[in-house]
Amino acid sequence: MTGVTMYDRPTVAIIGAASTTFGPKVLRDILNHPQIGGSTLRFVDINEERLAIYDKLAQKLNDYLEVPIQIVSTTDRREVLSGSDYVIITVDTGHYRTWQQDFSVPVRYGSRQILGELGGPGGLFHSLRQIPLHLEIARDISELCPDAMVMVTSNPLNRICLALERYADLGQILGLCHGVEMALYLFLNRVMGIDGDDMEVTAAGTNHLTWILDLRRKDTGEDLLPLMKERLSRIDDDEQALSRKLLEVYGYFPGTLDSHAGEYISFAWEFYGVKGIDFSGHRTQEANRWQYLRDLANNDAEWDKFEQAYGDQSALSAELRLDPFFAPRSWADTLAFPIIAAATTNEFHRLPAVNMVNTGQINNLPRGVFVEAPAVVDGGGIYPVSMGDLPQPLAAFNRRDIDQAELIVEAAVHGDRNLVLQAALMDPVVESVTQVEAMVDEMLRLNADYLPQFA
Repeated sequence: MTGVTMYDRPTVAIIGAASTTFGPKVLRDILNHPQIGGSTLRFVDINEERLAIYDKLAQKLNDYLEVPIQIVSTTDRREVLSGSDYVIITVDTGHYRTWQQDFSVPVRYGSRQILGELGGPGGLFHSLRQIPLHLEIARDISELCPDAMVMVTSNPLNRICLALERYADLGQILGLCHGVEMALYLFLNRVMGIDGDDMEVTAAGTNHLTWILDLRRKDTGEDLLPLMKERLSRIDDDEQALSRKLLEVYGYFPGTLDSHAGEYISFAWEFYGVKGIDFSGHRTQEANRWQYLRDLANNDAEWDKFEQAYGDQSALSAELRLDPFFAPRSWADTLAFPIIAAATTNEFHRLPAVNMVNTGQINNLPRGVFVEAPAVVDGGGIYPVSMGDLPQPLAAFNRRDIDQAELIVEAAVHGDRNLVLQAALMDPVVESVTQVEAMVDEMLRLNADYLPQFA
């Protein structure tokens, strides 16, 4: 645990701060946790233009905070790591361009992956690119702020965290993903007719493949699982059809909904299709969001005018909408700042799901790997909540993901093609060894600039 006490105001370095999705969430979470006022925020990004916009927006936060934050922005992470108490890493390699390749090439070779971002052969190669980059960042952290708590929000999250645990000399590593909160605030609240703030969810498993084990009304403790199951049984269209089928067969609903859980399920394509995302549309939305942020930074952004210029944005996921940017919201965008705020002020706080090294919190999953389970935090640190055993069929899904993650980490670190092949053949969405071998060789060629360890 970082040495920050409740009387200190921490220094937080954010690497990859000016990302399209995560960056705005960081700024909104700072507003949601004014108790960290007086802290120093160090923003790092290699995109100078976006970092300049982000810096302007960050400076505006002080108009809303009673105690201002100190802000430093730079393109060189080594300038700001020294003395940092927390380091948040949120970086990617190529993003939509490489993701589109991760999806389309394996599908051409017969893979039935639904997205190719986190699971499937696409998620494998995403991991191979991301792991060396994060180990490079970790070397700087180890040298310049070895006692910092490292919070990873990059994907594929559990594979990156495992690589850092095995091959970097760091302090405590947390993997932060609000997938289960998205299910609660963007789907279950609507289906059940209960505000997300009024429910407490307990989910466990591995990142992007968690299972809702308990759901209760906060003020009374009422068990809401029967109501959830009853309401989900009424849905007669294709909404979350895979997750509802898993609930029907196994008795548990995935905490991350179809798009994430389906990346690890062999039959997900039957419900979700093999179509990927609209990559061109997402790139357009990304450009539009940055135009809005640019206008907001220059004091001339209004949401209505933004929609008039770029069209109705209601199709955007609620987590990506930017209106109203500076309005507080009830749930955490990043999970990082609830942890930092609770540790700084010594306030007890429960988190529905945090990725930490398994020391026994999920008893029937391997020790020493990253699992996702509830945790509690206060001024003394962050501690996982014991879940006991997962139901056996659910644990089997998660163990396959863990076994593959361990192979992928070794392949990425050692540049071993055969380990890549082993990991690819273990994936539930592939069928033909001949096609997989050809796919692996083509993907290694296409990713050669990112993967010099395989040369």
